[in-house]
Amino acid sequence: MIRSECLKLKNSLGFYLVFLFTLLELLTVPIYLAFGRSHVSMTDLSLMIFLFFPLLVTILSILIFEQESLANHFQEINVNKKSSRIWLSKLIVVDFLLFFPSAMIWIITGVSQAVGQQGMMIATASWLMAIFLNHFHLLLTFIINRGGSMIIAIIEILLIIFASNKVLLAAYWCPIALPVNFMITGRCAYMIAAVGWIVLSTIILVALSKKKIR
Repeated sequence: MIRSECLKLKNSLGFYLVFLFTLLELLTVPIYLAFGRSHVSMTDLSLMIFLFFPLLVTILSILIFEQESLANHFQEINVNKKSSRIWLSKLIVVDFLLFFPSAMIWIITGVSQAVGQQGMMIATASWLMAIFLNHFHLLLTFIINRGGSMIIAIIEILLIIFASNKVLLAAYWCPIALPVNFMITGRCAYMIAAVGWIVLSTIILVALSKKKIR
């Protein structure tokens, strides 16, 4: 199933969108830190890049949903007794794809800047945010239209700004703030809470998808 989902994603618009975003990061982030290190830290730069994640993942989720809908209107999933595994395979493949624009860039940058521990912390926080957004926004495609999903993405951007200013440090109810809080404070409780929100959104997605596509 994972191989099948990889083939569907290959040469898709969503794949090229993520690829171009990753390439842009690789071409700009290390150079920017090398020449402007006294003016901006890795943490500050990562927070600025976090602001692009909600829109990036929202567009990707919409494209994936519409690709499946236009291909056979979910008929392949409807007749398959393992429909839950199909959706989980989709999530796993996209989660892996999102590793590159979210985590890989900070691992590379952390090594090049000789701050490996900080780079790994930012990479972990970035990937957690990307995974949650992927699961959450794919879930939203079953509930609201594209415009509504975009509005929620804009709200998420505002919440990331609030979290970066340490306004949402105790807000475990706000999953989008948890990766930011983990990166700022280093407290593993935020990471555990973020994983919990990811699992919850995944369970709801699988349960809701069965009802919505039948």
